[in-house]
Amino acid sequence: MTIRCADFNNDCPAQFTAPDEDELLQHVELHTRAAHQPMEWSPELAEVVKTHVKAG
Repeated sequence: MTIRCADFNNDCPAQFTAPDEDELLQHVELHTRAAHQPMEWSPELAEVVKTHVKAG
C-alpha cells in the first residue's frame, strides 16, 4: 500500500509505503500531526486518505 502527500494538492514530498492499510494510516497520521499543523487528524480525514491509497 502506498500514498503520497502530494496526492492532496500540496507540495509536500512525503510518501509512505506499508504492507497494509492500517499501518499506512498510522504513518500518515503521525506525519499529518508533525508536519501539517494546525490540521487535525480525524476519522473523517482518515476516510478521505483511504480514497488515495494505492496497492503496490
